[in-house]
Amino acid sequence: MTTEEIMGVPVDVLTYDDIVNDLPNYLNNNGKKMSAISVNPQIIVEGQKYPEIYPFIKRSTHRIPDGIGIVLVSKLIGGQIKERVAGIELMYRFLEYANKEKKSIFLYGAKPAVVDDAALQIKKNYPDLKLSGKIDGYTNLTEEEIIQKINLACPDFLFVALGFPKQEEWLARNIPRLDVSVFQDVGGSFDVLSGHVKRAPQFFINVHLEWLYRSLSDPKRFKRILQLPLFVIKSLCWKVCIKDDKKNS
Repeated sequence: MTTEEIMGVPVDVLTYDDIVNDLPNYLNNNGKKMSAISVNPQIIVEGQKYPEIYPFIKRSTHRIPDGIGIVLVSKLIGGQIKERVAGIELMYRFLEYANKEKKSIFLYGAKPAVVDDAALQIKKNYPDLKLSGKIDGYTNLTEEEIIQKINLACPDFLFVALGFPKQEEWLARNIPRLDVSVFQDVGGSFDVLSGHVKRAPQFFINVHLEWLYRSLSDPKRFKRILQLPLFVIKSLCWKVCIKDDKKNS
């Protein structure tokens, strides 16, 4: 697997098929753990504020290019990333795989009604997978109790929907303590799966502007419109500085 760096953050050159085809290497009870972690402009620009996040991304097994901004910057700096790997689409692929192979999943995060409805929709759409448990993101359980509950359920897949940066920080602390084979941070995916939030129309998805639709639809995400040009400018400046450092060394 080829890896690029954008502002010092590793991003892997891979596709949905690359990740799904790698699943058997982690689901054969050999103790290996897959962490499929989204890398997007927000995480790269704001991740430096949270000391656990950059090291966590660096030690994750699959750092997915989740954002058209990542694809654009890779192209501008002469990289090889040609395809966006959207977190929610990857979650759908994981659910399809779990359904086909009769694997188990666990959902952690989102509001109580959202995770409950997401669980119902998943069982409706993927009847052959095993839903081994769910915990909402507003639970009164301690972190230790959450770990114990997940480990008792012993799922193959754990989907964490706490939003950035909480989900990444939680996974950074707890992956070594969890008896799970595949981890994914999924942001607001439970909201879409549950039907509480509508996904962008297909046109926006096809032209890689789903982020813009969601930012315009949700005032809390509006600042992301400004983050993309800032991310591109910072990334290009970083690349120029790296080149200058190499020339002077």
